[in-house]
Amino acid sequence: MEAIKTIEDLKWAQENRPGLVEQCFSQVTVMKDLEEYLYWLTLSATPTTVVTKLNRWKNRSLGIHPSSACKKSGCLLKLYFECTGEVKPARPYNQQMQQIWDIGTLLHDTMQTHFENMYGDQFRREVPLKDEKLHIRSHTDGIFDFSLVSFILEMKSIKEGGNYGWEKVQLKPFEDNVRQGMFYMYTANRPFGLVFYMNKNAGLFKEHAFMWDQALWDEMKERFMPVVDAAFNDGTKVEASPGWHCRDCDYYHGCKPGKDYKRHAKTSTRRWRPGK
Repeated sequence: MEAIKTIEDLKWAQENRPGLVEQCFSQVTVMKDLEEYLYWLTLSATPTTVVTKLNRWKNRSLGIHPSSACKKSGCLLKLYFECTGEVKPARPYNQQMQQIWDIGTLLHDTMQTHFENMYGDQFRREVPLKDEKLHIRSHTDGIFDFSLVSFILEMKSIKEGGNYGWEKVQLKPFEDNVRQGMFYMYTANRPFGLVFYMNKNAGLFKEHAFMWDQALWDEMKERFMPVVDAAFNDGTKVEASPGWHCRDCDYYHGCKPGKDYKRHAKTSTRRWRPGK
């Protein structure tokens, strides 16, 4: 075996040919090719046509969605609602947030178009992924299939500053981004992943490669499986994890624990009073 294309390939190589793992993992990158390609575009004055469809809010299919289930401290009741439709999501119109989403979509489409032009049929964008047993429903931003390796692509647009800003991903990716990638690797049976950050402020890119982590996947699966059992297998209904995140939840309007938390937070606020 001279290539690592599946999770099974990776496990075999880790036990029998660790040097092959190192060799293949070093190929989980696009940065050098991208820089050379963008330079060539300028020298050759070659135009690039990017087609973008700016979608508006619509209900997703019922099931486990990696973007929600990847969060280490996410609310299990929210995942349950996403699986059952017991509470319908409601997203109030916010022009600023919609424009932020639109900019992210434009960046995604631009980079996906570049990768298609660079690699031809070695790259596929927006690959649908699902697992019937675990009720996972999603898609990955892309899958690269090269001679030595195959890996999924997860792209994130990011800005400078803040707790989730550009400076925070210079040494390593955000943990939730890797966890999200694990879902795509599992459903696509790919041994490697690439998180590709796009700086919206400065036009910079940063990539981080990672490989399949069975222990991490087992830990993640153990956490979301009670949701699957409750939603699809008549299991015990999961508990909510109310907190500050409730204010931005699409299911808040139909979530009693979230509303109870908000009321309690208001009544328990510490206040200073004159003469006390």
